[in-house]
Amino acid sequence: MKTLSQVLFWFGIASIPLSWAMWYLGPKIELGRHVMGKIADPALREALMEAHAERWGIFVGLWPATLLVLSYILGEYK
Repeated sequence: MKTLSQVLFWFGIASIPLSWAMWYLGPKIELGRHVMGKIADPALREALMEAHAERWGIFVGLWPATLLVLSYILGEYK
């Protein structure tokens, strides 16, 4: 369990910059780009892409806390 605890810890640490990258680069790596491309209004499309990037950043931002808590729990488990 100690090895799994360490792996989860390092994944938790690594997911912090991943969250920042998803927030910053989210509109450029849009998974639903084909849906966003159908929106005719450019201002609305840009606002929706920015909002989607923020949601991706928040989603990925939840990973560090989850992984670090799991790491702690498994580290205490004997």
